[in-house]
Amino acid sequence: MKGAILNVNNILVDVDQLQFAAWRDLAMYEYGMGLPGKMAAGLKGQSRDQVLDAVLDHFKQMATPAERQEILDEQDKFYEKTLTTVDETKLLPNAQQLVISLYDHYVKVGVRDTDGHAADLVKQLKLDGYVDLVGPEADTGENPYTALVDQLEVPAAGSIAVATGAADLQQAAIAGLTTIGVGDAQELHGADYQVSLVGDLRYQMLEKVWEDKQ
Repeated sequence: MKGAILNVNNILVDVDQLQFAAWRDLAMYEYGMGLPGKMAAGLKGQSRDQVLDAVLDHFKQMATPAERQEILDEQDKFYEKTLTTVDETKLLPNAQQLVISLYDHYVKVGVRDTDGHAADLVKQLKLDGYVDLVGPEADTGENPYTALVDQLEVPAAGSIAVATGAADLQQAAIAGLTTIGVGDAQELHGADYQVSLVGDLRYQMLEKVWEDKQ
């Protein structure tokens, strides 16, 4: 095994939780009232546009396309502010050990950036010394997993992808990586291997799954 591509959300840290905190701050700023905590679970894994729809519906508001973009830009500023509060205590259990174990076994580690903030998060979490690349560095329309293994200079067949979303794992499989799903077994049934939590992952297990696929 030569390379490993990790997603940030629910692999390293709960990005959904951080994003919801920013949405609550945005709601207070825009509407003078925060969002109820019970909304958080229903918004997990949704796109920012989908979350905005839910927020507007909650406050019974309408927004033009231009107004929507203004709100999204404002929320992103609140999210950037939220990120400044993140430190290694926000790491999910075993996330740090997983990254360091890969590093110790000379596996090049890439972190997939889906929102432009992954590099900041990796640094805030003090993982930057163990991560070889955060990217892909440019949006060329190429499969992001293909781009990442190319930039890491490792073969796709010699790499694994660890993610929580079925779409991400499908992209990784198309790129030729061994796929490790973290989360709901039914949703991630297409992965080469699946566990419920990041805490269930061990280097030896990942290497065995990769070897078995070769």
